[in-house]
Amino acid sequence: MIFKEILKKFNNKYIIATLIFAVIIIFVDQYNLFFQLKNFKKLKKAKNQIEYYETEIKNQQEVLDNLHKDSALMERIAREKYMMKRDNEVIYIIEAKE
Repeated sequence: MIFKEILKKFNNKYIIATLIFAVIIIFVDQYNLFFQLKNFKKLKKAKNQIEYYETEIKNQQEVLDNLHKDSALMERIAREKYMMKRDNEVIYIIEAKE
């Protein structure tokens, strides 16, 4: 009884056309709902990466500014990271076993 009433409501050609259009757009189309959700996730990930790299650029710019201002800091970093030395020095590297 209830099923027949529902069928009577969906017997209108405009409602049928609208339902078919909605099914095509949501499931069948090249840019369907699932494709859009996947692209939305990619966009969100890309925005997070942009935000991360912008903060990293800001941090590295501060370090670079400090290096240009302080020659002692520049020398310390050159010695620690890049194993640079003065002409009359000998460097011994001692690595601790874990």
